[in-house]
Amino acid sequence: MKKTRITSIRSSLAWLVAACLFPATLTAALLLAYDYQRQRAELVRDTVAHARALMHAVDREFAGAEMSLRSLSTSPSLQSRDFAAFQAQATALLHRHYANNIVLIDASGQQRINTARPYGQALPKATNMAQLERVLQNGRTDISDLFIGPVLKRPLINVAVPVYSGNAVSHSLVAVVLPEHLQKILSDYRFPSDRIATIFDASGVIVARTHEIHQFIGQPLGSDLTQRLTEVDEASLEAVSREGIPVLSVFTRSPTSRWGVAIGIPIASLTGELRHSLWLLGGLATLLLASSLGLAWVMGGRIVQSVRALRSAALSLGDGRVAAVPALEIREVDEVGQAINRASLMLTDASKALTDSEARMRGIVESATDAIVILDDSWNIVLFNFAAVTMFGCPLEEAIGTPFIRFIPERLRGDFSAQLLAPRELDLQDREAPAIEVATAMRLDGDEFAVEISFPQVLAGSSQVHTLILRDITARLRIHEALERSNLDLQQFAYVASHDLKTPLRSIGGFVQLLEKNYADKLDERAIALIRRTAAAANRLEQLTDDLLSYARVSSGSRAFTPVDCSEVFEDVLQLLDAPISASGASVTARPLPTVTGDRTQLVQLLLNLVANGIKYCDGPPVVHVSAELHEREWVFSVKDNGIGMEPKHHERVFEIFKRLHTQQEYTGTGIGLAICRRVVISHGGRIWIESAPGKGSTFRFTIPASAGESSSS
Repeated sequence: MKKTRITSIRSSLAWLVAACLFPATLTAALLLAYDYQRQRAELVRDTVAHARALMHAVDREFAGAEMSLRSLSTSPSLQSRDFAAFQAQATALLHRHYANNIVLIDASGQQRINTARPYGQALPKATNMAQLERVLQNGRTDISDLFIGPVLKRPLINVAVPVYSGNAVSHSLVAVVLPEHLQKILSDYRFPSDRIATIFDASGVIVARTHEIHQFIGQPLGSDLTQRLTEVDEASLEAVSREGIPVLSVFTRSPTSRWGVAIGIPIASLTGELRHSLWLLGGLATLLLASSLGLAWVMGGRIVQSVRALRSAALSLGDGRVAAVPALEIREVDEVGQAINRASLMLTDASKALTDSEARMRGIVESATDAIVILDDSWNIVLFNFAAVTMFGCPLEEAIGTPFIRFIPERLRGDFSAQLLAPRELDLQDREAPAIEVATAMRLDGDEFAVEISFPQVLAGSSQVHTLILRDITARLRIHEALERSNLDLQQFAYVASHDLKTPLRSIGGFVQLLEKNYADKLDERAIALIRRTAAAANRLEQLTDDLLSYARVSSGSRAFTPVDCSEVFEDVLQLLDAPISASGASVTARPLPTVTGDRTQLVQLLLNLVANGIKYCDGPPVVHVSAELHEREWVFSVKDNGIGMEPKHHERVFEIFKRLHTQQEYTGTGIGLAICRRVVISHGGRIWIESAPGKGSTFRFTIPASAGESSSS
């Protein structure tokens, strides 16, 4: 058999130091690289922003020249061919703008005026005939590339606008912009000294530059940048500047003038700080590794000496002798040595501590208000606390050792035995309360009563103890039964009161109708009006009685909740409101509604009241929409209308019984409908509120808890 290699403390500490330093060093290097990439990306984004801003400034200069030229092109002197007066106007315009000179060129290419020369002096033909052709054909502003002017004999840029004679372009009016003006715009941005910023024309020719402009003006951009410009209008790439410097170049191009700006950042500036940080990190890591290994070797020796001092003490403890460990240098090892010294003394005190613990536990059990009974494997009683003695009326000495089944009525013992034998897994990680069941128990004198029994499982060594915790719920059941009887009495009273009120009301209504029908010709208008007011009051009182009955049903109803498809509830509401919907021309719609657990009749009543309110309280054709959304563990229903709305101060008041915001002459009603809605929602465990403002309609929202397994929509 191959012998397992045993590693010493010193070598383990050395490997631990190396293992700890390596990932830390690697992580630091990765963080440096990540930080470099992040800073590079941020620098590119900032540089793109600067390039865009600079390009906007160039476009702004061209646009200013265009606006000045277009204003000048409508001069009456130009229309009357008074070129002398027109040159004077153009010269005056130059004092307010940055253009070097203004030129008027006819369709043949002949310069008619040029503010760089006195009027009347012979002028040459234009050399940039391609720009003239574009202006004459397209009738649009044109910005030229850099070229040599025929008069100034130096590089310049033309901004040309068309001059119309009737509907045709007869001349081209040109503002001459010198590269020095764009060079000034570039200088005003004050780029860092190592940045190489360039303004180039539509053909990629350098017009202005922060470095060596006199050497490179009029020359094309580098080949890499020129190739990239043919593919995209904005990007970044690594290239070589005209001076031969490797740079990270960021460029952007104007979508209108097609001119562009490029900004180069030397690669050396980007990577210099990273290289310095990496060298510093390597040196620090090497120094830290060497010093840590040396310290680990020294500390390992101290630990070895202290641990070896414990060996003889441990052998003495194993032989039952008193251990004597001297003070050691390592605190943790010294603590182990002192613990060994105390171990023999603690063994003698263990039995006494166990006895005290059992006494405390018994005191807790005996002082408990619930009956606690512990059974052995044969279901015989081994512990019967004082509360159990009082509950069952059985002395302690008579209960101990007897089967607990004696306290269950004989007819129920079979079912109770099955409950006791039901398997219950013991999960020490489960912090939920043990299952509680209701059963019928019997006192020693034969009196039966209801109890709640919980079956917590307790470990005793390696086995489980069968524990019963019992609580007498006789008083609670009596209160519950009294509450149910009270609800039934209230419901019966509501029905009787409704019937007794509605019968004479119907008689009054019938008598009033007969009086109007048979004696209308014998009564004056005032009497007829009183009869009709009496009939209206009787009808309103009958409606109030019906609403009170509905309110009582919601208050005292105790029907079991069942799954209810709210889309079917909505269809029932549409049928019940068919007459008012048709009479008002209302539009009542709904999204697919969910299935919830509740009372179908009450939910129909809830939705009926809310939709009916949306139809009633509206000055124009009503529009009502019903929807529902699932939020966490509840459905939020919305009934939205386009009615008259209400002020926020009334949002709570409208849910109170008999609280109305309008007179009977304005809108009929009893003031009970929304109170019923709130009762229904509360009985379903939800809440209801309103979102409304005067003239902006109302949205009633209410919630119903969502049970596990309910469908999201019908």
